[in-house]
Amino acid sequence: MAKFTNDELGILYKLWRNRCFGKGHMLIDNLIDGFPTGIQDKIAESAKELMRKGFLVRKSSKHGQAVYINLNMRKQIESELKKKYPFL
Repeated sequence: MAKFTNDELGILYKLWRNRCFGKGHMLIDNLIDGFPTGIQDKIAESAKELMRKGFLVRKSSKHGQAVYINLNMRKQIESELKKKYPFL
């Protein structure tokens, strides 16, 4: 079971809320824009770390790079999100 930081959980929660699994995706710029400007650099690094760990998958689109939640890690991500966001 992976341990997620609060920033990583925030990223995963935003993607989960917008149903970004497989076919549904979100541009990296739009993902980062939803967070306060003071921590956007930190959020970008956390997103890269999630991609390195395999929890997020990068996808090219005609508008730029996009990400979505890796379906193979969905159960693990869901259990971690439910610990912080019990209303899921």
